[in-house]
Amino acid sequence: MLHAHPVIELRLPRHVLGAVALLLVALSCSSTVEPRAGVTLLVTNGTCVPGPCSPLEILGFPSNQPATPGGYWSLDLGAMSGAALCVTIPVSATFRVIGVNANGSADTRIYTWTSAMGLSLGVQAPSAPRIMAAPSTRAFVPATAAGWQIALPGGSQIAPSPLCANALR
Repeated sequence: MLHAHPVIELRLPRHVLGAVALLLVALSCSSTVEPRAGVTLLVTNGTCVPGPCSPLEILGFPSNQPATPGGYWSLDLGAMSGAALCVTIPVSATFRVIGVNANGSADTRIYTWTSAMGLSLGVQAPSAPRIMAAPSTRAFVPATAAGWQIALPGGSQIAPSPLCANALR
């Protein structure tokens, strides 16, 4: 059986059509994931094989990075000196870029990240300057699972896992 549907024709100026198209694309790409509290990350220290473990600072790099001369914006997720560490990923974080306008007034832009947005991971030695820190993994959205796991350094793929045990914290 063939069904006929009426066709509605809109005649709008080009700039309005462009704005409508952009809005439809943005709506179709927006996530339905809500920020989630209590998301854990089990990090296995990849430096422990074959010898003693090197201490590592675990950093999270939000996907909404501003272009600043000071390097990447990162979240300090924890320091590890043993074979594994369980950390809790924060629900949200903010980063402020403070500048000065030509008239001397402050110009502050606030970037907000939530666990419903992309996050990449990286590690560095605790004594290394933070300005040198950079992500080494692909981005993942923490709120899409209750727990995650990865081996760092060396691992690039974060995998969902059960919540990690509090004993490893």
